[in-house]
Amino acid sequence: MKYRIFWTCVLPEHLIAQYGLSFAACNFSFNLMSGNTFDKVYSGMPLYVGGKMRQEAFEDKRFELIYDKWREKSGMWQKFATFKEQVAILRKIPKDASVWFYNLNTLNALLFLLLKWFKPSVQLNVIVLDFTPVNKGFGLNKLYLRLINWAHGRICLADSELFCKKNSLILPGVVPYTPERFPEIKTVKKSFLLSGVLSEEIAMLSMVLDVFSILPDCDLHITGSKGNEELLQKYANTYSNIHWHGQLPFKDYLELLHSVTFQLSTRNPQMPENQCNFPSKIIEALHHNRIIISTIEYSQLDRVKYFTVNPEKEKFYGEIKDISNLPEEKILRYANQGVVIENFFSKKVWLNAMVRIEKS
Repeated sequence: MKYRIFWTCVLPEHLIAQYGLSFAACNFSFNLMSGNTFDKVYSGMPLYVGGKMRQEAFEDKRFELIYDKWREKSGMWQKFATFKEQVAILRKIPKDASVWFYNLNTLNALLFLLLKWFKPSVQLNVIVLDFTPVNKGFGLNKLYLRLINWAHGRICLADSELFCKKNSLILPGVVPYTPERFPEIKTVKKSFLLSGVLSEEIAMLSMVLDVFSILPDCDLHITGSKGNEELLQKYANTYSNIHWHGQLPFKDYLELLHSVTFQLSTRNPQMPENQCNFPSKIIEALHHNRIIISTIEYSQLDRVKYFTVNPEKEKFYGEIKDISNLPEEKILRYANQGVVIENFFSKKVWLNAMVRIEKS
């Protein structure tokens, strides 16, 4: 068995919001890291993270944070720190190791190339979670795409013709093993949750707010970041069925998730940001026995029951209304699939996939 290393971008849970990291990205990484999936995990920070890092970030035994002192300076010094950090990790990686990268971008592309050139015995693999294709002109993502396809192997969350099919597998998410069972839906409520990144291209926020403003018997709960907070507060103040919770701590978010029946995934299928990724909130909500309503049909979920709706406002309104008025016994057919999701996307499934790629 190869010595397996994971490069990712995480901090202890209580520091994620303080340093502006993605909760979805950290949750995915921690789910994958749980157990003995990797022999070593290195964490690198986004370019915007700077200043003195709190000491507890270096004491977490799940990973080793590589954080150069240039980060504590201002301006370009902070930006250039990532290159020093990648060289530092290069020196730590032994020959014949298998390295798995969480995405490929500015934070790790130099490390990828240095390993390719100076430690050719190291096997380089990429987990492709979020990738935005560049259709015109030159962009760094064109370079990163070439490196992704130059890797020994890939696990992609979404199927795309952009990615090399040789030694590649599709897995839309990972869920941790949990000995306790999450609450099941016994009685259907007309309660909906929109959570995570709330930008227009990811959540179609203004359209969703408009629709639920004319569905007074349907409660819409919203929590997350990067949304128009002024607009959210305006709708929450105007309509009694729309509830804006802000960015919740994870424990409070789970309580909210368990209180609703439906999880909305309202990505704009026309936006390039949504063509080569998969919403982590879908897997999370399914694991927690919620019912999914999605504006995109995903081939990765062909063995799972969920509702697909049209992203155009008028049709979205009609289909949400129709779903909420279905007989309870029909709606419940789409609920309580947590055990199924665990069987499809568990750590064990991911470990087997990584071993398969490493041996190819």
